[in-house]
Amino acid sequence: MYASDLTHKKRAAAIYKNSQLQKEWFATGGTIRILGQKGGNDYSYITQLEEGCIQDECWKLYVPLNPQGGNSQELVDLLSMTQVNLGATDASGNSIIYDAGYGQTTPHLITGIPVIDDGSIKIPSGSQNFFFNGVDYGAANNIYWNTNGAITFGPIGDPHVVSLSATSVPAVLIGNYDRLTSKFYYSNYNINNNKFSVTKIVVMLSDYYTNTSGLNVAKYQIRLIKEFSGNQRQWIEVNVISAPSSPGYSNNPTVTYVSGTQKDAAGNTINQDSNGLPIDPTKNSPWDITNGTRFLNLLGTQFSTAHPATGTTILYQGDKEGRVWTASVSSFFNYY
Repeated sequence: MYASDLTHKKRAAAIYKNSQLQKEWFATGGTIRILGQKGGNDYSYITQLEEGCIQDECWKLYVPLNPQGGNSQELVDLLSMTQVNLGATDASGNSIIYDAGYGQTTPHLITGIPVIDDGSIKIPSGSQNFFFNGVDYGAANNIYWNTNGAITFGPIGDPHVVSLSATSVPAVLIGNYDRLTSKFYYSNYNINNNKFSVTKIVVMLSDYYTNTSGLNVAKYQIRLIKEFSGNQRQWIEVNVISAPSSPGYSNNPTVTYVSGTQKDAAGNTINQDSNGLPIDPTKNSPWDITNGTRFLNLLGTQFSTAHPATGTTILYQGDKEGRVWTASVSSFFNYY
């Protein structure tokens, strides 16, 4: 192959890759226009440097991988995962809830396995990169599972808050409600010829007030996926293996909560959580993302009155810095 042919091939590949990136940025709201491609040696050289091309590897066309429609069919293999020890038992063999709970002065006791209520469990990321709102919390190993149904980034916030507001902490709400966690597993690995890193957790939980005698009623498999090259996109995949009865906290007035509702001075109904505290009026759904300032309301009110059914997979896709997110129901990342 002549040098000029290789140069043209590299330049064509670089222009193609850039156009694919711009199309995805446009589709996810990262840009409002798609710029024309001009080519030329300077353009080719700069693009190759930015994309980390080595020697003649740039001619390989970049074809972005796309999520699969439908629900995840992956079978949970707990034997390949590490189980986290959640707590301890008292002298009589009763399990001690890790936190005393809101307004409690002594720990609760539940017969059976240790559980955690009103607490946070670190999600070991193995220092794999994962960004949220511009910060690499994965490399800092600073991502947590909130036992009331949320993944939080950075400071864990007040563990007694059972209904997260838009400003509580940066978080992905996963059926946010007054729940407790009874089992927690995690694993870290790479997939698809080491093109993606994965932090996977399996969480078993129950509703604090209604299911404490039947622990492990609900089960989620959650994967945090990061692309190494190209767009360096990110995904948060939530597979509902078994669904709890309650949808979670939202501002929807048709939802009946454990503690009922309260009235304001004008007689209007105000939603409140099980601690009697008002629910954030901007919280349309207990399935959402907050960047620590505002809810993105990616799923609208779709799950404000009913929990996603067993077998449903919800997929959040973000850009490389975790600033721009989209969400889709019955969609999953088809690589394991």
